[in-house]
Amino acid sequence: SRSTRRFLIILQTSRENKHPMRKSKMTKPGEIAFRKRTPELVLYALLATSVVFSLFVFAYLPSHDAYQAHHPLDGIVKKAKELLQEKSISKQVQSQRDSLAFSVLNKENGKNESPNYFLVFSTSCSPSQDWQSYVFFYHAWKINQPGTITRIASGCTDKQINDLTKLHKNQIAIMSDRFKVHFAPACEDSRSKYFNKPFGLRDYMEKSLGYPDDHHDNDIIMIVDPDMMLLRPLTHRFNLEKTKWVVPGPTSATVTHGHPISQAYGFGSSWITSIAENASYVAGDDSPALQVEKGAEAAHYYPAGPPYLATARDMYQIAVHWTKFVVRIHDIFPHFMSEMHAYSFAAAHLKLPHQLANSFMVSDVDVAREGWDFLRSSSREGVCDPNSIPMEDLPYVFHYCQRYALGRWFIGKYKIPKNLFECDTPLLREPPIDVAVKYDWYIYPNGKDILNYAKKPFRVLQ
Repeated sequence: SRSTRRFLIILQTSRENKHPMRKSKMTKPGEIAFRKRTPELVLYALLATSVVFSLFVFAYLPSHDAYQAHHPLDGIVKKAKELLQEKSISKQVQSQRDSLAFSVLNKENGKNESPNYFLVFSTSCSPSQDWQSYVFFYHAWKINQPGTITRIASGCTDKQINDLTKLHKNQIAIMSDRFKVHFAPACEDSRSKYFNKPFGLRDYMEKSLGYPDDHHDNDIIMIVDPDMMLLRPLTHRFNLEKTKWVVPGPTSATVTHGHPISQAYGFGSSWITSIAENASYVAGDDSPALQVEKGAEAAHYYPAGPPYLATARDMYQIAVHWTKFVVRIHDIFPHFMSEMHAYSFAAAHLKLPHQLANSFMVSDVDVAREGWDFLRSSSREGVCDPNSIPMEDLPYVFHYCQRYALGRWFIGKYKIPKNLFECDTPLLREPPIDVAVKYDWYIYPNGKDILNYAKKPFRVLQ
């Protein structure tokens, strides 16, 4: 969406080397609107159009010209244009749209059929995760993400279940009947809220997909986080040449049995070294995880994170062992990363090395190995143009788990008002299209975190 593209330049400018703050000559009086007495009303950029449009998404189908422009104008896409111009979202139109999405993907992949996709993300029942879920569903609808997409909400009270069921029916399900919510019990061990991810996944696969009896073995399970935006459709096939793989030169870029694929995260081999002396407590002395070489093998095939993709057969086995190991690993390593370490340990225990990619995601503006290459051909003036970057050149997800700023524009997910959906809450504001030209510095609302790029030429990557 236009707002996402605009904000990506804000993220990118933060990648320059840090310099003391000085006033930019590019800034003129009156260009910055900032209310010192009410910093909570600093108008956030990242989710501006995304959330505002989400509030009205049920009213119309927006134009998808940017998406259509990068597909051959054969009969499938001509029909797509007709469907995407419809001003209603009846079940007939939804069905046609869903069928179209699979047809386009099958045609691109040279296949006559695709597996079923089950994309899930885990949340609590808090207001903050309500708006994150809303934004996630909206972008999934916007880019025609194929498959069934499910919010796994864990630990809800009866009242929260009732409220969330109504919210989902009235605000989410009208976008697509493929958008679901699954209610899972809270993990009995309450030491970490992140335990709900593996336990919620297992509950979903057993109660919604019927495991271990009613198998969907050949289907694909995708796990993402609620604070992600889909920028392009996520499937089980990837471009072998264009993707930045951790281990160069793979011979396959398709999720199959025994071959999961995931985004690489920056914890390297610490999933095993952090518990090395007590690893046998987690899975016993004969666990295959203990045979993984703690250098390159551990760092190149197992520090996985969302998006995780695996066949349902493999993912269910991971979920079973993930739930077994996460509590024991937390006993040894009582930090929030214990949940991710437990996933890696489960994969290693099952002899399921992951093919890891660096370019599925953008998140941290200081991490050059992420999928920032799409900005190489963009100018400072044109990067906010929603048509300037073909969809196929974008990363798959934007993970907005950091703080981002340019000028006095700022966004942090923890600063979004909890009463965002109440009628009296002000709408969020969208940054100007030339925000990247106006400012070469930022100041966070706390007045302490400051960065200046004035002496550095604009560039995408070192």
